Amino acid sequence: MKAAKTITNSYHDFRILNVSKSTRHPERRGPFMAIQEGSDPNDPQMRECTFVLTRRGTWMHCYLFLLLPRPLRRQAAVFDTPQDILALAEELSQKPVAIETAMSLHDLIGSDVQALAGDDDPTSQTLLAELRKRKQGVAGTEG
Repeated sequence: MKAAKTITNSYHDFRILNVSKSTRHPERRGPFMAIQEGSDPNDPQMRECTFVLTRRGTWMHCYLFLLLPRPLRRQAAVFDTPQDILALAEELSQKPVAIETAMSLHDLIGSDVQALAGDDDPTSQTLLAELRKRKQGVAGTEG
């Protein structure tokens, strides 16, 4: 297994997803998410994962993001415009990468926990579609 590139805070290294493509109104633009493939800087095995940029400028493993209740996903990591993401990225460019963990979620989302999300959430569907594309791409390059 090839070691993955470590994630960074550079906007050149992540992609902005238009989450509206999977909603009932595909003609609208937004909301948006930023994702990045790579490894956690603290992972000695350098395993490749997909990370989601949070509103506080940290990165969260996509599976942890998908475990959040739907209202908390938007609160934690969904942006109204691409400019909001780029403005945050500009602030982060010189800072070390910070990774959210299950233990840091309370600080990220506060104590305002609401009802659990359903499987029909457009944000999670968009992210899952991106993960499937990546997995198919990796499977297609193996020998």
